Amino acid sequence: MEWTREATNAIKKVPFFVRKRVKARVEEEAARFGTRIATIEHVRSCQRRFLNKMENEVKGFQVEACFGPTGCPNRAVISDGLADELERLLAQKELKAFLKRVVDGPLKMHHEFRVSISDCPNACSRPQIVDIGLIGAVKPRVTDLQCT
Repeated sequence: MEWTREATNAIKKVPFFVRKRVKARVEEEAARFGTRIATIEHVRSCQRRFLNKMENEVKGFQVEACFGPTGCPNRAVISDGLADELERLLAQKELKAFLKRVVDGPLKMHHEFRVSISDCPNACSRPQIVDIGLIGAVKPRVTDLQCT
C-alpha cells in the first residue's frame, strides 16, 4: 500500500514499539474505503476510533517482540515463533473476560497483560516495564570469530 507524505509523517510520531500495529490498522482502514493509498484521514480515523472505543481494541493481552527476527545485528538468541506461540497460549486463557470481571469501568490498554521478548540485552522491546519480560543473552566464550 502507498502512503501520502502527511500520513507517513504522522506514523513516524507513533512510538516504534507499536508502530507496526498502528500502520496495519491504518492500512486496514484505507482498504475498507476501497483505496490503495493511506492518507492522513485514515490515520485520524483510526486515532479517533482508538480513543473513543478503546475497550473494543483491548484483547486482554499484548505480546511484543523486538526487531531481532528481522535481522537485528545484536541478536543473541533465536526466538522465532515464540511470540506467535505465546499469543496462541494467551488467547486460550480468555483474559479479556477476566479483565471485564475485575476492572471497574471500561477496559483500557494499560489493563492488558503484557509480555515482551527481546532477542538481545539491548532490550529494544522494553521488557523491563511489562508483566513478563524475556531478554535474550548468551554466555560469553572464546571463538575463532572476529570480535564485533
